[in-house]
Amino acid sequence: MKKILLLFSLITLVGCSQFSARKDQSQQITFKSSIPEGKYNFNLVSFKYPENYNDKINFLKNLNNTLENLNAIQKENLNLLITNEMDIDFNSLFSTGWLDKEILGMKIVEDLENDEKIYLNKFNIGVPTEAGENQKLLNRQYFLLLQLTGNEALYNPEFLYTELDKSLLMEDVLLNRKSLIENINSIKKNFVYSDSISDDKKIIYIEEKNRVIETLTNKSVIFQNSNINSGFRVLPNSLVLFPGNENKKYLSTEDYEFTSSIVSVVNFEELQKIINTSASVSKLASWERKKRIENNTTESLELRFSNWEVK
Repeated sequence: MKKILLLFSLITLVGCSQFSARKDQSQQITFKSSIPEGKYNFNLVSFKYPENYNDKINFLKNLNNTLENLNAIQKENLNLLITNEMDIDFNSLFSTGWLDKEILGMKIVEDLENDEKIYLNKFNIGVPTEAGENQKLLNRQYFLLLQLTGNEALYNPEFLYTELDKSLLMEDVLLNRKSLIENINSIKKNFVYSDSISDDKKIIYIEEKNRVIETLTNKSVIFQNSNINSGFRVLPNSLVLFPGNENKKYLSTEDYEFTSSIVSVVNFEELQKIINTSASVSKLASWERKKRIENNTTESLELRFSNWEVK
């Protein structure tokens, strides 16, 4: 009888907590040792990527020079927004070492497609008048390669360039590109891709405000433009951060506070300050929902509290 009364008293006392509805745990997350509990800010760097070929070359040179002067910690916190055009060009650099139409300079003349020949023939340069069609194309290929290194003035319109000449020049170009490719690759893990990029990228940015994103089940981390929210929220398959932190509903958890911003950069010299106030987005990719701690109800209350019996 004493046991029954004791158990009844315990059930009454804990009824408001153990047996009441659970507090919503949907926002509770943890990370695989990559981010300790606390407050973090994520700056996403946005460049206006050039459309013109020569402007792209200058952009990549400036980007490479900037990355050369950053230490490992600064590179770690550089989060770069990647547009469709940047994604295409960077993938081309990673796979071939060349940018856009530059690969035309590498091809053997006999292997050129018709549209590639049309492109090369648009170069308004002098070529040997008595040379055959293949030789004229080869000269134009050589001029294209000279253009890459800023040495167009070295082109001789009377000279019959050979495949060997091209090979020697290509070697110099590839050596110059090696540093650029290595530096871009060193920050690739912090790329935040436009959601219009078709590949299955794990960290994306959605510019469309307040878009319904619950269907994006294959995305790990999403930055979404919003008029309503700031901070972050957790969906079943995605961690969603809302850039911009003023005059909005702020969402966080007891363990984490995440803020984020889209920072448009015109001058590469601005990067230093932006990086110093930012954390790395790649660390977010290891997020997972906290597991709920379930009470073990298989053991009877009478057995669990048998030692509490009043003698």
